[in-house]
Amino acid sequence: MKYLKSLVLLTLVSCSLTNNKADIERVGYQTSGVEQYFLPELPAWINHSSEGKCFKTNSFHYLDFPKIAVSYQLNYVQLIELQALYNDRLEEYFRSTTSRFLKPVEEASFFSNSMEQVRGGVRKFNIPESVREVDVVWLEGFIKEKKIADLLAMGKSEQFNERLPILFSSCLSKSALNQWIKENGLENVGFYLLSSEWLTPYAGDLKLKPGLQIEITKLISSKIKINIVTPSPKVSTSELVINQGEM
Repeated sequence: MKYLKSLVLLTLVSCSLTNNKADIERVGYQTSGVEQYFLPELPAWINHSSEGKCFKTNSFHYLDFPKIAVSYQLNYVQLIELQALYNDRLEEYFRSTTSRFLKPVEEASFFSNSMEQVRGGVRKFNIPESVREVDVVWLEGFIKEKKIADLLAMGKSEQFNERLPILFSSCLSKSALNQWIKENGLENVGFYLLSSEWLTPYAGDLKLKPGLQIEITKLISSKIKINIVTPSPKVSTSELVINQGEM
């Protein structure tokens, strides 16, 4: 399924570039100019996580990391921060309006404002310098194994008092993940959130990989010990990549 997703994505990229060029030549269509930095949106039928066994709550906008890196000299962490920030802004906008589409000028504004913040050093995901160890909890791992009760018990105990807790979701957006936390009475845990808009088809070397992932060691820090928390050792996800050579 991962290879199928990559094949679909590559096909969409190729077709999108060809069709856009034809449209521009035929009717002189005016665009914002920033659409060149976005990968084509995935069709609804494949917009899901095979490992999490869930469909994405949003049609996330995935960025073309290599192209942006060349144009703006951003590194991997800045690129995933940019993607997460842009999608977060997009979700907030659509929650406040009945419109389901962005005008080119709005798209350009969201992108440039997000870029300005990232290049200015703003980080959405910023772990305190004093932290030496974190627990990254994979939400869908507990959901698909029907072990949510175990996760809720962990959250209401003192287990997460010893290490900084991070809640990762393969499919939920930031807003949806926050809502899940509230509905399950886990607001007091103090989870840092890694929602689905942080995932990307690019690895840390900016090469395209099968499936979506995030190199979490680069995002958090090579100096911090990272524990992936799942219902059992048999449950794991390749969406969270820990580069042991950087630990």
